[in-house]
Amino acid sequence: MTRLLPNTACAAAFTLLLIFFSAVKPSGADDKSDRDAQFQKLLKTIPGLKEKIDSGQTTRKEVLDWFEQYDKFESPGKDFKGGIGKSGKGGKNARDVAGTSFPATAFEYAKLVESELGVPPTVDLDKAVEIPLYVDGVKTLGELPVCDNPTLLGKTNMSGSVIQRYPGRTRDGRPLKDVVWVAFARHAGPRFLGSVQMIGYNRRSGATAFFESCDAIGPWVRADPVTTRLRGVMPGVDDPAQFNQAYVVPGQVQCVQCHQNEPFITDSFINAAKIPGTDESVVPVLDKEAPYYVIGGENWDMRTIHIEGNRCFDCHRVGMETMKLFMSSGWDANEHMPPHAPGSMAEDLAELLDAWKRGPEKTKAAMWIVPPARGKPARVVGDDYPHKSFFNRPADLRSGRKLLK
Repeated sequence: MTRLLPNTACAAAFTLLLIFFSAVKPSGADDKSDRDAQFQKLLKTIPGLKEKIDSGQTTRKEVLDWFEQYDKFESPGKDFKGGIGKSGKGGKNARDVAGTSFPATAFEYAKLVESELGVPPTVDLDKAVEIPLYVDGVKTLGELPVCDNPTLLGKTNMSGSVIQRYPGRTRDGRPLKDVVWVAFARHAGPRFLGSVQMIGYNRRSGATAFFESCDAIGPWVRADPVTTRLRGVMPGVDDPAQFNQAYVVPGQVQCVQCHQNEPFITDSFINAAKIPGTDESVVPVLDKEAPYYVIGGENWDMRTIHIEGNRCFDCHRVGMETMKLFMSSGWDANEHMPPHAPGSMAEDLAELLDAWKRGPEKTKAAMWIVPPARGKPARVVGDDYPHKSFFNRPADLRSGRKLLK
């Protein structure tokens, strides 16, 4: 998920939020008195929480369920002895990964990423945060042709999608303070149930993993017939066969074609999902210094354009292919960016679009960069970069594809 519509919070908010979670996390006990005591602590700690509950924006249960996950983790199954087990090879969802560093199955990929990201979470959609859709400020259900916070990814505006953030954990439940997982279940509409994605991210090293569900999530997920909300529990890695049936690895498709400048794509649709009782978006906020690389995608094209002195890059890197996707959905950067003064950087944007159309080599002070990763800083790369891909070719060089006017 790449951030082109940044939250108003700065990147430091994510770090502070993790510190906050550690300070106020519930005990995880089911005893009512313990939960009552924890709730009272949260009321004293989170500004405006009581008002949000009183007004119906969230509930006591939603708040406790959210914070409880930071101290509670499902017990590892039998296949976790000594690490993620050796089961789960093959299966109908095995991917063609020739020419990549990805294993053939999702379970094998989970083993590959464990040293950097710990164990992928078991995604419980019932405990996730629903992404609301608004029409004229009113939460509205159904498939909407127009709404206040549309998705900008060329998808249907359908209510009922959910998203959740999970803390990183080792196989034996120890917290990994630098690791976060985000799971997103998109409701695609009445004719197609949707899909579930997981992204794991290590904010210290930049290590990232992408897991995508198969097209047939019906065995585990259903849509509530009244509220349209997606519900159910996806298989976890303690059941390798089911995990492989549910998820696939990226394979030949480069996730960074859309997730260009960072792991997480956000827009007004995604950012409408708030951590219960707060105004913080579920999806973490990253900045231009955030490290980023994909485990298994070592031969993927990680380049983004950078222009020295151009203010579009003051807060974040810019993925032009992602931006093009947003623009194809009717998004106008000058109407939204920068958030505090939309349109005030029109000349900077014009310079950026020109560099994308002609290539950074033909634009003064423009260059290709790859992000920092594994403790190494961002670096400039030239024409000899070995991992060039079609989606990073200048727009006017693509046969039949005049992408930006």
